[in-house]
Amino acid sequence: MSTSETSVGTDTYASSYETGPTANKGKVSGYLGWTFNVPLGSVRDFAAVVSPLGFEIMIEGWLAPNFSIGASGEWATYVDDRPKTTYQVTGGAVTATAYNRMQTAAARMFGHYYFLERGSVLPYIGPHVGVAWTSFDSQVADLSLWDTRASFAFGGEVGAKIPFGKNDPVALINLRYSVGLQSEFLAMVDNVQSLGLTLGVGF
Repeated sequence: MSTSETSVGTDTYASSYETGPTANKGKVSGYLGWTFNVPLGSVRDFAAVVSPLGFEIMIEGWLAPNFSIGASGEWATYVDDRPKTTYQVTGGAVTATAYNRMQTAAARMFGHYYFLERGSVLPYIGPHVGVAWTSFDSQVADLSLWDTRASFAFGGEVGAKIPFGKNDPVALINLRYSVGLQSEFLAMVDNVQSLGLTLGVGF
């Protein structure tokens, strides 16, 4: 009598798989994100309120298992109403409630170094450079003051990608410091600095 042995419980599916930069090497991914921005430095003299009105798009391509380059575009709006604000004008001064609005937009190039080639969380760090545009608008009584400035912008960022699965979407958490040096307004703002937190998803 002959018998045959049958393997029971054989795992035919890999218990681990490559995710993140290693799996995407040579490929390109896109991300959409919602951004919260905190104004820093002299810009707080004009608008100090945290802005939840931000949006970002990002495209990223991997050149090596631990390194990627990419580009991003960001838009944000700051709103800050300030009572009893005094502005110096020709021939005197105006004191009243100031309705301050500031909009920023930026186009950046960045590089990300990933500390891990694969895993459930992929932390990274890197610099960014680009061009930023800032639009200032202040309404004080019957006085309307506005200006738009373009500036070279740079800074650094840290964050993490969280893959949901090998071929599934990826969660994005990104914290970015940025400064635009040539963004002056009146005598109160000499540059525009911000700290932005982006929460997004990528494909």
